[in-house]
Amino acid sequence: MDLDAIIRLMERAEQSAFSKIEVQQGDLRILLERGAVVVAAPVAAPQQQSKPAETTQPDDKDAVRSPISGVFYLAKEPSAAPFVQVGSKVSKGDTLCIIEAMKTMNEIRAPRNGVITAILATDAATLTAGDPLFLLSEGN
Repeated sequence: MDLDAIIRLMERAEQSAFSKIEVQQGDLRILLERGAVVVAAPVAAPQQQSKPAETTQPDDKDAVRSPISGVFYLAKEPSAAPFVQVGSKVSKGDTLCIIEAMKTMNEIRAPRNGVITAILATDAATLTAGDPLFLLSEGN
């Protein structure tokens, strides 16, 4: 992808309603996000950077990760109570949060019974697929 194609992509992104666009062509990945810098890097680079972060997690089997990219919300609407808090007991299938992607609200559900021991994402933060959202320990 040449510089002119990237600039055209940026111009189209500015005119659209999307807040984040990711394009991959071969080993080149471009991420355009409103209010952020354009990131263009080989696909392998983000994978290498994410490995140290994963090793710092207390126990990866306890992490509930985002299945999609989007905006993370702890509650159904700003004035509503959060779906879960640290210490909440959840059953498999309970709603943990919402991730908004392409103007669609996607409920993220508990993969198993357990107790929320940590909330790792910040409300209204933009996340990518695979980012850790919660730590869910055995129990319940």
